[in-house]
Amino acid sequence: MKLKYLESNVFEEMKELFRDVFSSDPWFDKWDNEAQLDAYLKDLTDNTNSLSLALYDERHELIGCSLGYMFNWWEGREYFIKEFFIARNKQNQGAGRTFLHLADRFLQDQDVACIILATEKHVPAFQFYQNNGFSVLKDSVHMVKRVTHKEKG
Repeated sequence: MKLKYLESNVFEEMKELFRDVFSSDPWFDKWDNEAQLDAYLKDLTDNTNSLSLALYDERHELIGCSLGYMFNWWEGREYFIKEFFIARNKQNQGAGRTFLHLADRFLQDQDVACIILATEKHVPAFQFYQNNGFSVLKDSVHMVKRVTHKEKG
């Protein structure tokens, strides 16, 4: 397997892989609005601080991606992974573990101090990340506040 920067010429392939993974169990995301999906993925891949990595198998097929951002912090550079996904037919075969291992080596060469990500506790990804060296921050939480919209009229 090989880790490379995600190139813009594979955007459509990456998008279909993303949709396939996250429209299925356990996520069941509903990416029905093509423009919204394009905007979301371009937000992740087209910014000056974006870092998008791709994993290719031995046949040079795209089988996984890590989409995120690089940030500078007082402790050093951080890579915040917003989306990490492996083709469904390659899951539970070591591809994700290999991807994270290759990403670790790549990020070490970039002087990155840590990788940060968020996931849900009730999905298999939670255990996968723990099994691959990630830990839950005991003093931090992710919070959300829904914005209420006024009725137009």
